Amino acid sequence: MYYKILTPLLFSIQFVYLCLNPNFVFADEGMWTFDKFPAKVVKQKYGVEINKEWLNKTQLSSVRLANGCSGSFISESGLVLTNHHCVMGCIEQISTSKNDLITNGFVASEIKDEKTCPAFEVNRLIEITDVTQKVLKATKNLKGEDFSKARKSTFAELEKSCSQGKDNQRCDVVTLYNGGLYHLYKYQRYQDVRLVFA
Repeated sequence: MYYKILTPLLFSIQFVYLCLNPNFVFADEGMWTFDKFPAKVVKQKYGVEINKEWLNKTQLSSVRLANGCSGSFISESGLVLTNHHCVMGCIEQISTSKNDLITNGFVASEIKDEKTCPAFEVNRLIEITDVTQKVLKATKNLKGEDFSKARKSTFAELEKSCSQGKDNQRCDVVTLYNGGLYHLYKYQRYQDVRLVFA
């Protein structure tokens, strides 16, 4: 009963506060890839200089878990920080009937105590190549299934050429802006992934 009354009341108070607060700030809109960051606009508008060196360092610090989650390298020894739900599969796999790590949590006091996450992979984005023109050329004047087949075939060729059969590399063509751009992302693969803390 109280919940039904309080929820609309709290929402109304917050809404009025946001409308009347002179310090209320709207976020800038936009989404940029590392290679297309609007450094000049940011410097002009906010007085902050974001240079290529900083962007490269940030890019190399960001990771993608092969299950689709993101994370960040937070140490030179390769410690990755990510959300708990992103490693839930690992935690479930290494839990035992005697030690349920989902319930009990986990901390490795030393490197030797870390637990290997089976079938887990971490990817570090090391290079971005714009392959838009190659994809557009391969799919020019094609529609429907022919377009899909040509695009899929082009993606496969680009990815194979990029990874060069090396186990420690992974390459994926990424479709941006509903096909307005196609980028080839080259990743460094880490397959020895271990749980340190959960």
